Amino acid sequence: MNRETSNVLLGFLVGAVAGGVAALLFAPASGKETRQKIVDGLGRTRDKMNDELEHAREYAKIHKEAIKEGLHEGKEAYKRVVGKGEEAKA
Repeated sequence: MNRETSNVLLGFLVGAVAGGVAALLFAPASGKETRQKIVDGLGRTRDKMNDELEHAREYAKIHKEAIKEGLHEGKEAYKRVVGKGEEAKA
């Protein structure tokens, strides 16, 4: 995972935790309600993290294929140039 993606995920986690703490501190409720809010919040955060993880996997997959394709094209171009050099010698 590249640095940009890591920073996005870290920022997302920090924001989720900070938002959860602020919500608990500024929205007084009974213990049962607070526990339910925590469970609900953790569920939403888990879902968002799974979505972000899937996005990161797709991003990596797309770039992996682009690198493979570029490497293949580079090899083919090299073969064409070397082949022309061999023809010129003959």
